[in-house]
Amino acid sequence: MRDFVSSFDYIQGYCEWLLSRHIECDVFRSILETDTHLFQAKMKASDINHLLHIPFVEEVKRISDTYIDRTHIVFIPGFNKESVFQMDELESNGYCIYNIRDYFHLSDLSFYDPFDAFFHAMNQADKWPGALIFNEHERIFVPIHNDADLAAFKQYIEWGYDLFQIYDVYEDDSYFVHISDTHFGGKNKTEQGLERLYSSLDHIVPLLKSNQPLKFLITGDLMELPNRKNMYIAHDFMIDLKKNYKADVTFILGNHDVIVHGFNFGRMQKSKVIAYLLGENIKVLEDEKIILVKMDTTSEGNLARGKVGQRQLDEIDDELSVIDHIEDYTIIVMLHHHVYPITKAQFIKTQWHEKTFINNIVETSKVLVDAPLLIQWLKKHHIQYVVHGHKHLPFFRKEDGIYYIGAGSATGGLKESKSRYISYNLLKYNLKQKRMTTCMIFYDDKAKAERQRVEVYLFRGDDNESGNE
Repeated sequence: MRDFVSSFDYIQGYCEWLLSRHIECDVFRSILETDTHLFQAKMKASDINHLLHIPFVEEVKRISDTYIDRTHIVFIPGFNKESVFQMDELESNGYCIYNIRDYFHLSDLSFYDPFDAFFHAMNQADKWPGALIFNEHERIFVPIHNDADLAAFKQYIEWGYDLFQIYDVYEDDSYFVHISDTHFGGKNKTEQGLERLYSSLDHIVPLLKSNQPLKFLITGDLMELPNRKNMYIAHDFMIDLKKNYKADVTFILGNHDVIVHGFNFGRMQKSKVIAYLLGENIKVLEDEKIILVKMDTTSEGNLARGKVGQRQLDEIDDELSVIDHIEDYTIIVMLHHHVYPITKAQFIKTQWHEKTFINNIVETSKVLVDAPLLIQWLKKHHIQYVVHGHKHLPFFRKEDGIYYIGAGSATGGLKESKSRYISYNLLKYNLKQKRMTTCMIFYDDKAKAERQRVEVYLFRGDDNESGNE
């Protein structure tokens, strides 16, 4: 309905598409351009019934009923002209077939309100081109990389095989939900944002197919201030994640988790209530052959500045040295502060105060002061993945073979116009290839006034740095 009431051109284009598939739409075609001036953004189908005195709802239901029991195949291209595979858009053995005719650019991978079936295509974007197959109850994505793959696919359709059984392969996939900066107990109430986060996760998590338990990576600032009340809220939050999603949870501290107020002279203001949070520097996920390195970047607390320090790196080196066959493991580094400057997503406007001299000084005070030391250590250990929080802005960057992935605020700290977005990242790891393959960044408006936005980034093995990678 959002698209239908957006413009008269959309209605005309939709009618043409329906007619090309031999589906009558006389009621839709009766709508005039002058009628669309009366439409509003949040109109329901029943509103158009009353406004125009036409059986609009009945038409929508009739067209919906035409498709409800069908199985659909959408051919999705890759990222160059040679990656466009198509079939005739005719029904074949009960399948409805569609083609996306233009190939994607990596920078195109940003979507509004993707429906459940298309989520599976986005989640497999590293395997494009291919075919998305779905019906009311099932959905899979089938990679098609050459003419032989396409010929085999057509043959299975011709023979009447069950495509869902043939292509339902996911045993190599493992998932990490990366969240950060919940700031429980802050002035900006987090209850609404937390409710929106749970709602989004409740929708997404059941769509993830994996034999491995879900993993949550939390990169700091669970609390606004480290007092006992906020500690209990943060603790309950992590228990809920474990229980509700049958997940493993790993977290580190942020500057707000250890600093009571303002300047941290002599490190005297760290609260005792966070002592129980301190633990090991590394965590080994043996089934996935993954090592999580948990770095504390809160030692330099003044003005939210972060620091790793040589002593901590030496301690981590000692812990890593006792792991047998460490070359068989993938290492993921977790830290709170960002290593490189953070930039906003294109759809988020830069505010006037973000361009000021004073703001530049403040932003400089938030970076990791010994970033060059950390980068050198990462290269020494051939580490490819670093996840962090701190800035409340989602971020994805590849620099010198290392991916830096930042999470926004999971309870909502990113404001655009009248909306305040919560955001989190979903990382897919391929167990067989021993590498990350996709990162999806979810933006959800706390008030549900705006559509969900999902950006897809690919972890690629080549040196091409353009687009969403």
